[in-house]
Amino acid sequence: MCQALDAEAIMQNTFCLVALYMKYQNSNDIVLLYNDPFFKDEYFYCISDPIALAGASDWWRRCSATFWSQEFWLPAGLTWDDIHTSLYDILFIPLLVGLFFVLLRHCVVEPFLLLPIARKAQIPNKRPRPPEPNKTLQVVFQRYETSPPKKVLAEASRATRLTERQVERWLRRSFAMNRLNRHDKFLDCGFKLVCHVWFGIMGAAVTLSKPWFWDTTLCWKGYPDHPVTTDVYWYYMILLGYYWAITYSELPRPGGKGSDKAQMILHHSLTILLIVFSWTTGYVRIGSLILFVHEYSDIALLAAKVCHYSGNDAPTEPLFVAFLVLWGVTRCGILPFWIVRSVFTEATPAGVQMPALYMMQSWFVGLLCLTAIWTGLIVRTVSKKLRGEGLKDARSATEDSESDKAEKKD
Repeated sequence: MCQALDAEAIMQNTFCLVALYMKYQNSNDIVLLYNDPFFKDEYFYCISDPIALAGASDWWRRCSATFWSQEFWLPAGLTWDDIHTSLYDILFIPLLVGLFFVLLRHCVVEPFLLLPIARKAQIPNKRPRPPEPNKTLQVVFQRYETSPPKKVLAEASRATRLTERQVERWLRRSFAMNRLNRHDKFLDCGFKLVCHVWFGIMGAAVTLSKPWFWDTTLCWKGYPDHPVTTDVYWYYMILLGYYWAITYSELPRPGGKGSDKAQMILHHSLTILLIVFSWTTGYVRIGSLILFVHEYSDIALLAAKVCHYSGNDAPTEPLFVAFLVLWGVTRCGILPFWIVRSVFTEATPAGVQMPALYMMQSWFVGLLCLTAIWTGLIVRTVSKKLRGEGLKDARSATEDSESDKAEKKD
């Protein structure tokens, strides 16, 4: 905790604030100076220098007032006091929850559940022999992985006095050493499966009992007088923290096609933006529906992956069929024709009109575009299965295929 300022510092701080007030008292800037929906005055008390305190407070409040303009984010006639949001809710709590998920995975779920299952299923955890250390080739690998341009390959060959074939072998060996093996994928999918089963149960308990689940017009009627119950609050905070955690985990993950990783990170980012936006502006009812419909198809797909990586392929195809049904119902049915339709057709008639609504609608369009892309990949996977080529999750197939190619070349 920040210590209280002494009497002299308090007096100096008071004089600085009075000077600021006198500076802006003849303009409209004084209204913006103290119009901050998230930060309170005590957040700046930890700055011991009163002049720095006044300057930092002034600068932050101006930036915050510009970004959090009530005319942009809220319907006419509403202020942030009507919404009762805070930075503490949308930032600090989810980050702590994200840390909780990291600790839960590495301290509880993996050592006490997943690793014993992996040992019992005899899932191999083999790592290829690492290549000889080479700083020049390490720089090439970090930038191009296994596919450097011919000019870069030739320059690396001259700099290291290795043949181009030896350089390519070094890059492939580094790729194989860093990529996720079957054991790693089992642990990753297993932890996500545990989380999504928990979220599915929690989402059903939270949303099915709410009247706006059955009548989406109630997501907008009476806004902003939508009190947030304790179960909805923690449903939001827990899922937002989880998506922060898995987004961070995707960033350093090696291997795979860049576009696949970009699509996954973009999907997680859009989900985080929609959660934060709906919470900040008080649209918790429509936000809770978005979270609810995204869970169940993932449960079936993750269960199929866990079975596949554990070597038990018998339940894989029934689980994949369940995934197709749930994906079609939730992602291709309920999401566009129930939730997104409500955002585009029911919000405005209920009196919810502001520029930020158009931004929210654009995010929904982006989410639907990603859903359409993944639906196309899933259809392609099903067509391959019908031709007898076997099942594989199209959203991560490129990583597996590129890894297999690297292994075959070595």
